Amino acid sequence: QFFSRGPNVLHQDSSAPQAAFFSPLQKVMLPPNTFQGKVAFITGGGTGLGKGMTTALSSLGAKCVIASRKLDVLKGTADEISSKTGNKVHAIQCDVRDPVSVKNAVAETIQVAGHPDVVINNAAGNFISPSERLSANAWKTITDIVLNGTAFVTLEIGKELIKVQKGAAFLAITTIYAESGSGFVLPSASAKAGVEAMSK
Repeated sequence: QFFSRGPNVLHQDSSAPQAAFFSPLQKVMLPPNTFQGKVAFITGGGTGLGKGMTTALSSLGAKCVIASRKLDVLKGTADEISSKTGNKVHAIQCDVRDPVSVKNAVAETIQVAGHPDVVINNAAGNFISPSERLSANAWKTITDIVLNGTAFVTLEIGKELIKVQKGAAFLAITTIYAESGSGFVLPSASAKAGVEAMSK
């Protein structure tokens, strides 16, 4: 119950962690097999958020394809998730900055898993740096991965879906500072704002 600690909770008892009242949810909120028969394509799927989202989708029945530059990392993650969920996870090497690499990865995805129903543009890069210290190469690297990579993946998969007259859900992982702007992450903020505009 909300008042199990007594009415003093209304007086902002800072010693009580919020989790004592609302414990974090440890499982997915969707029913089992929600994504059964669906194909999910996740960039940056080998680590971090991408790995977490892939694990959740796979646990709900999706056939997942994870893509990034480091094939050894991808294969390890794919095996780990498959062993947890019992569903096949495909690892496909792809540098989202390179349209040819993206084209090849999408073709391989369609061959091994089918046309995606879910596309998650999660691959990203970032530098924590004062803006005046950024090199042109630093700027280009982040915008290539975040903005160009998201565009290349979205357009390439989109073209293939149009050919077979199929729809899909596209999700791009952005950040609150794409709207507000932020020091120390200027290339990321700019590129993510571009991703949001493209998605809209």
